[in-house]
Amino acid sequence: MAKGIFVIGTDTSVGKTVVTAGLMHLLLSKGYNACYFKPVSSGIADVGNHSGPVDVSFVKAVSGLQEAEHTLNPFSFRAPVSPHLASRMEGREIDVREIQKSLQDLKLRYDYIMAEGCGGLAVPLNDDGYLLSNLILETGFDCILVARTGLGTINHTLLTVKYAQCSGIQMRGIFLNGYTHSFLEDDNIKTLERLAGIPVCGVIPALEHVDVDRQIIGNLREVFEKTVNIEAFIKLMGDVPVTEESI
Repeated sequence: MAKGIFVIGTDTSVGKTVVTAGLMHLLLSKGYNACYFKPVSSGIADVGNHSGPVDVSFVKAVSGLQEAEHTLNPFSFRAPVSPHLASRMEGREIDVREIQKSLQDLKLRYDYIMAEGCGGLAVPLNDDGYLLSNLILETGFDCILVARTGLGTINHTLLTVKYAQCSGIQMRGIFLNGYTHSFLEDDNIKTLERLAGIPVCGVIPALEHVDVDRQIIGNLREVFEKTVNIEAFIKLMGDVPVTEESI
């Protein structure tokens, strides 16, 4: 049976797509039968002769995943706004049954699914109060959380972890993105390890010349190869307990 995990963020632009792309690169380069899944995306990238969902195009470019974009991303909207608003603007309702059907197809063909959310847990997918957290619960996937390393991350991270707990979502670990070796960041990391109740399982250094919107990969692959133990990450997607030292 396929194992999966949802990558969510404390906020927009915290690096969910970067972290997901890096993990997908490691999984595929190590020979794991893994696939990416983005149920709902907002924003289109126009690069050369190709036009496609920004996040999906970037993950495919970084990882080399060979799958049709419509299979990986059943609902794609042009405007880079919240899904409920993008859906309303384009007159296309987000059908959860269609998402589940696409995910089930991937589960039959892959051993590991890296699903990426559209922002944080409380992002609405329609005007009736159906949130990303509701969709995650229906998939049965646990989550990893991507957060910033700088000022404000303690509050945003702890609030997200608490919301997940109250919603019945299992949070497996935290990836802190954009680390620059400052005193503030070091204290943030130690404080989150102490207060969050889940491991900080990855600290990703600030990347050079990486731009998701412009589809520029920069040194993303090299940084993830040096900083993340993908075999240990696999434990997050199963039932094997993970410790702070394992990744």
